[in-house]
Amino acid sequence: MLKLLRKKSVILLVIGTVLLSGIAGFIGSYLANSMVADGSKANGLLQVASASGQAMSIEDIARIASKSVVEITTETVKTDIRMRQYISEGAGSGVIISSDGYIVTNNHVIKGASKITVTTNDGRNYQAQLVGKDTKTDLAVIKIQASGLQPAVFGNSDQLVVGELAVAIGNPLGQLGGTVTEGIISALNRDIIIDGETMNLLQTSAAINPGNSGGGLFNKRAELIGIVNAKSSGVGIEGIGFAIPVNTVKDVVNQIMNYGYVRGRVEVGVTLVDISD
Repeated sequence: MLKLLRKKSVILLVIGTVLLSGIAGFIGSYLANSMVADGSKANGLLQVASASGQAMSIEDIARIASKSVVEITTETVKTDIRMRQYISEGAGSGVIISSDGYIVTNNHVIKGASKITVTTNDGRNYQAQLVGKDTKTDLAVIKIQASGLQPAVFGNSDQLVVGELAVAIGNPLGQLGGTVTEGIISALNRDIIIDGETMNLLQTSAAINPGNSGGGLFNKRAELIGIVNAKSSGVGIEGIGFAIPVNTVKDVVNQIMNYGYVRGRVEVGVTLVDISD
């Protein structure tokens, strides 16, 4: 009887050990799987957070950058061949570069204008004064009497690569202020001749139209990377627009704001007029 009890005790001990091992294994496996699953979720969240820190959606870029882009309308007094004067109206875009009202645009947008009107993103109108211009780079700085404006954040055009996102915001046709178009940086360092001046420009596939001149070209972080100033047009031509690199803009704008002009530019002091009649 004693031997039987001992045998039963051994058998029960073995069965108990097996059961405990199985339960422990199940619990351990469950916990391990849970930890792996949680780790995968954590890694996924980290990847999403990392991606959101590197780039924005086009919607976010538009929401942020549009506040720094303005519409510009101009009036210019011209004289016809019979010496009669008339008012010619023009339109373009500009980018706010200081909270107190300094705006950069193209020189050709405000050239010869007797009146410059700026409309900000919130629909307010201001009369602007010319601070200075540079015909060589086709840039100009104007000033409105305002405060609390949202200036654009300057990027670094030297760090651009072909193929990265480019978002243009401007006033195409002079009637569609705040229009957003997207594309890519198509090429860097394009030497383009415009109005007799050779300019080193960025090329973009973002849709550019008359009225976009002076508007902003922004990157994936809503940083200003260029000032739109030209497009190739004609039958069968699409998606070829150009912008002045923001690093060029920084230098010219700083000099205009500090001195009223760009130092080192030689001017003859005369104006040439073509007379055909």
